[in-house]
Amino acid sequence: MKRDIAIDYLRSSVIVVVVAHHAALAYNTFSHYNPSDYAKSTAPVVDTVRFAPLNWLVIWDDIFFMSLMFLISGLFVAPSIARKGVGQFLTDRTKRLGIPFVIGVTLLMPIAYYPSWALSDTAGQGGFLSRFFTIDGWSPGPLWFIWVLLGFCVLVAIIYQFLPNLMTRLFRSAESAGSLVAVSLAVSLIATIPMHLLGVPEWSDLGGPLHFPTSRSFLYFGWFLLGVALGQANLERSLSRQNLRPWPFWLAMGAVSFVALVICSGGNHGTNTPVWATRLPPAIAFSFCCTFTSLAALGLARSFFRTNWSLADHFSENAYGVYIVHYGFVTWLQFALLAQHMPAVVKFLITLLVALVASWFLTALLRKTAAKRVL
Repeated sequence: MKRDIAIDYLRSSVIVVVVAHHAALAYNTFSHYNPSDYAKSTAPVVDTVRFAPLNWLVIWDDIFFMSLMFLISGLFVAPSIARKGVGQFLTDRTKRLGIPFVIGVTLLMPIAYYPSWALSDTAGQGGFLSRFFTIDGWSPGPLWFIWVLLGFCVLVAIIYQFLPNLMTRLFRSAESAGSLVAVSLAVSLIATIPMHLLGVPEWSDLGGPLHFPTSRSFLYFGWFLLGVALGQANLERSLSRQNLRPWPFWLAMGAVSFVALVICSGGNHGTNTPVWATRLPPAIAFSFCCTFTSLAALGLARSFFRTNWSLADHFSENAYGVYIVHYGFVTWLQFALLAQHMPAVVKFLITLLVALVASWFLTALLRKTAAKRVL
């Protein structure tokens, strides 16, 4: 299958944003650490020095980057199923996603969360591993995305098996720029508003490391389906520069929606204010920001990522591995920097750059072994 440079580089760029997001969690002003139960902290390591501008980075990218990742992951599902068949597609997806997930949550996540436990009140009692896999909840960290993506792939493969023409019909409703916005926004609104109004918990788990974001589960599945539908046809047509030409306007709309979300979320409501009146405006603003920022990112990538760069190609080849292994580098760097007297922004930049390069280097080494089959 012909490589799409714009989508390839966009996927790599989003993974850099993911690493930046995790690096910033220790240094924004609203993060907190719970020494009596480290698993309930907002991040494994939280420093005493903070940098307020990082608040906006964390809040903003949390709105859109996972939806965009699911959309990108869905773009090549239909061509893959058409080329391999449902059975081989599922076999390959299970190897590619399932093996790294199992290894990651069993070996990498305990390493990543050890600094968090070492800072807790229970550290002196020992037994970290037994607690991590049982009492402390066996967190998958960012690897929740991997198993949820595998589940989405299974669901779509079943749809293709029994309703092979459904995705084609979905794609036809999003062929033009205007309808692309309308369909994407509709997906976001339909998937987000009911969850906000019902007050669904942010996270749930099915046992063990199978944690998933309950409140955004339909949003992420909707964007994954949107990606599958768009990928049903040639991406150069469905996500062409012509279709994505309004991306500067979309970016502006995303920024305006973000400001609206901040205002709505911080409003003071009286005790007699109906629940729907406090939850509906933020849900709408969130949906608009998620949609327009994600579409703007697609348009920006299509406009500027048009030629190959050797360094970018190398990172792109290793980006999936960077996503899988980066979390341990981030938490241990944040832990090591706790005692260092330096500004929070410097600690953030050190954590981001070192974790990114170290993850990239480690992945490149692993890809010289049998691990290349799944990385």
